[in-house]
Amino acid sequence: MTAVRSGLHARSLAAWESSYFAELAPPIRHAMLRDAVVVTVPAAQPIYEAFGPPRLALLHHGQARVKVVSRDGRVATVRYAGPGQVIGLPSAIAQGSPVGADAITDCEVSMLNVATLRRLAVADADLSWLLAQQACQIVFETVEFLGDNLFGTVQQRVSRHLLDLASNAPEGLIVRVEQQELADAIGSVREVVARALRKLREAGFVERHPSGIRITDPSGLHRLASGSAP
Repeated sequence: MTAVRSGLHARSLAAWESSYFAELAPPIRHAMLRDAVVVTVPAAQPIYEAFGPPRLALLHHGQARVKVVSRDGRVATVRYAGPGQVIGLPSAIAQGSPVGADAITDCEVSMLNVATLRRLAVADADLSWLLAQQACQIVFETVEFLGDNLFGTVQQRVSRHLLDLASNAPEGLIVRVEQQELADAIGSVREVVARALRKLREAGFVERHPSGIRITDPSGLHRLASGSAP
C-alpha cells in the first residue's frame, strides 16, 4: 500500500463529484480533500480493518468488498463498492464498527480525515443531514443484501454477486473472481458454487473467460437474481 497527501488531487476531485458528497458546498469539499490521503491498495488487501480505527474511503477506481466480521473471525459480505462510492461512513460516525473493506481489484482511494468530517458535521446542518440520509441508505442496502443471502437460492445468490462484481471490458461484462471468493461471499462452499456456475453456463447466462467469468446474458441473469425467472 502506498499513500500520498491529496492536496486536492485531480482524481480525488473527480471521485468527489461522482459521489453523494457532490451536493455539498465547495468549502466543505476543499476542507475534506485538503486533509485527505490518496492510497493505492493491491487486490486482496484490506482498505481498512473491522474493529480498527474509524476510516472513511472515497473510491477513485477499482472494486471493493465491504464485510462484517464476527469476534471469532467469521466473515459475511454486506455490499460491494466501485468508483465514486464512499465506504466506512458508519465507522466514521460511530467511531469504529465490526465492518471492514477489502480491495477486490487494485484500488485507488482517498482516505478522508474522519476528525475533519466530524468537526464539519457539527457545524453544518446540510452535511449532517446528508450523512444521516446516507447512513439510512446503507442500512436499507445491507438488509436487502443479507436478506438475499439468507432467503435466496444458491443460484440467485451467485447471480446477484456476479452482477455486483462485473466490470465493463472491451469483451463485455467480466467478473474477475475466484470460486472460493464467491463461496465466502454467499456463505457457502466452493463445490456448491462450482455447481451453480456450471448450471449458469449451461443455461447460457455466463461463460468461461481467460480473465474470469463473462456474463453473456445480463438481463437474464438479473431476472434470475431477482427471482423473476425460473
